[in-house]
Amino acid sequence: MGRRSHKGIFQVLAVLLLICSCQIGLATGSSVSVSPQTITASPQERFTVEIIVDPAGSEVFGAECTIHFDNTILKAIEQSKGDFLSQDGAETIEVANNINNELGVVEYGETRLGDPEIIGGATDSGVLASITFEAIGSGRCDLELESILADAAAQEIDAVVNGGTCIIEGEGVTVTVTNTETPVSTEPESTSSVTETPGFVVFSVIIGLSLSLIHI
Repeated sequence: MGRRSHKGIFQVLAVLLLICSCQIGLATGSSVSVSPQTITASPQERFTVEIIVDPAGSEVFGAECTIHFDNTILKAIEQSKGDFLSQDGAETIEVANNINNELGVVEYGETRLGDPEIIGGATDSGVLASITFEAIGSGRCDLELESILADAAAQEIDAVVNGGTCIIEGEGVTVTVTNTETPVSTEPESTSSVTETPGFVVFSVIIGLSLSLIHI
């Protein structure tokens, strides 16, 4: 009975260790999130959200994101480049920086430039892009975030994508992040943009562009 009892205890411990390992693995996965988690503002006031990338140990060479929003409640004013991909002094190039208020879509894409074997990828958390919105209506507005991270071989890096929810009611605006992963969808070509680069970026093309510039 003693040996069976000890064997049962070891089996239970093995299962617990496996569960803990899985939880640690999930907790340390790469993520792309809207930040800060909560924003309050008055009607007609402008506020800024940031897209934060946490590589969690991965080397990110290129990144892109798209935010879908209700254009009867919010208006996107401007979008600016963050320092995530250039955090270690690496050169980067924007491959998409589009605002389309008619469709309620904001797109951003960027890649590092140089020999991947030499410069590697970004490994520390940072801001990919900042978007400024203006509250123009009232009600609930989901900030549906889509994102793709890629390594130097143009392979997609698995990441949790955290969108947000904007509630404009009475005297204030509240933006709360919801931990929901949204699927990538295909949107019509942008008709109004900050730059002339349309659509969601294909990372095989991005990385190919980066590599070709090395030899120029």
